[in-house]
Amino acid sequence: MHVFVRQIYTRITTFWSHTAKTQLQCSTFNFASQRSLLQSASARNQTTLCIPLASTTLATSGPPSSTQPFIMWPLTNNPTTCMKPGKGPFHVACSDIMCDHTIDGSFCRLFYPTNSPAQQLDKSLYTTWLPSKDYARGYAKFIGFDVSAPVASMALSFLLDDYKVPAIWNAPLATEMKDKMPLIIFSHGLGACRTAYSSTCTELASRGFMVAAVEHRDRSACATYVFKEVHHEEDEASEGARAGMVQDWIPHNFAKPNEDFELRNNQVTQRAEECTLALNLMEKLNKGEEIINAMNNELNTAMFKDKFDMDKVAIAGHSFGGATSLVSLVNDDRFKFGVIFDAWLYPIERSMYPSITKPLLFINTETFHWQGNIARMHRMVDDFEKPTDDRRVITILGTCHQNQSDFSLLVSSTLGKLLKTRGKLDPHIAMEINNGAAVAFICKQFGLPFEEQLESYLNGENKDVMVGTNVKLDVNYKKSGEKKQQETPEKSQANL
Repeated sequence: MHVFVRQIYTRITTFWSHTAKTQLQCSTFNFASQRSLLQSASARNQTTLCIPLASTTLATSGPPSSTQPFIMWPLTNNPTTCMKPGKGPFHVACSDIMCDHTIDGSFCRLFYPTNSPAQQLDKSLYTTWLPSKDYARGYAKFIGFDVSAPVASMALSFLLDDYKVPAIWNAPLATEMKDKMPLIIFSHGLGACRTAYSSTCTELASRGFMVAAVEHRDRSACATYVFKEVHHEEDEASEGARAGMVQDWIPHNFAKPNEDFELRNNQVTQRAEECTLALNLMEKLNKGEEIINAMNNELNTAMFKDKFDMDKVAIAGHSFGGATSLVSLVNDDRFKFGVIFDAWLYPIERSMYPSITKPLLFINTETFHWQGNIARMHRMVDDFEKPTDDRRVITILGTCHQNQSDFSLLVSSTLGKLLKTRGKLDPHIAMEINNGAAVAFICKQFGLPFEEQLESYLNGENKDVMVGTNVKLDVNYKKSGEKKQQETPEKSQANL
């Protein structure tokens, strides 16, 4: 990690003259590129960089951090503007719910519409993106850094802390809504957590949807936790927890190549079960049932009674979360359809594909996919070039895998291009297309109105979108539908 800090210092001194006027911060980088950079620098002398820190306080459950100053950091984006508010008619609120504080419970971040204030929204009310410093450590370990060095861990945690999500913590539910809210369950990718797709979740919530972003406990997250009960003689209760409870952290499980499929298949099964648990939790909220929220964050759950349209429930997910969504569609009939962002299909058993019969939208990026993955996708969408209302595949040109998460929005253009966390397309345009296509498909499936221009994304009537895929299958793949269910570890696990 000291090597990483020295590399950042070197890049700061190189690019400071071009970018020092912008209020900026540091973010998570492309996983494969970071490993490569770390290895290439391992032979150099290690140097510790002392960074002047104004504060190291971190929020533990997501509320605004109003006292912490912004940092001038020349390779990343302004922490309060890098994520744009949703384009829908509502402002957005969010909160965390952990119902049953054990491994068997449900943990998610809820995004929901709130009343539009008469004046322009004060950005100081925005929620912090990083739930706690433990998640920064988890991200660092996932991308291959040794985070045992205290100064490096502290620096990374601090640099991520100022990022803001355009959502108000624990705000009241919008009272101006005439209809009940459709519900979307969202599943994160490998090495991510419940906040990593806040841009998409806030966009959906701004349009009147309730979004429950699940944090998975199968050890595929960068980090997560449960609460354990303590006696008086043990540690004091964790901040944000109920009295007598402390956080018990669950680290990421790094798969060995020869046991990858078995592990990932078991994980995707557990993940689908956790999506069902989240849906069960939403049903309880809709019925007005009392729940015990281990987060102790004063969320008024009674306001959700009779506010959900439980006949309009969908599931969405990115990468490993895309595979999770497909398994969930098979296992739980309450999910009506799926929106699948850059699906990583390796963890799914071949025998399950014929059972995936519900409507699907696959939104792919240009650089992520390979023949084996596309061949599996063909099992669910026979002809990419002839989409139907219920099954279609589109590809956003000039994009990479991270363009569908928040990470591409956090880093600057310079650093993003250097470390390949973003494609050639402007990340805000990429996210606008990504979210717009999802909104159009969801609204069409639910029979809800939406802007006509969004349908152009689904139909490939935009210069940055193509119907189908840019990956060409060779004859062997076309004949067999798929070669052996096996990829090299680098391809099957990187950037998921």
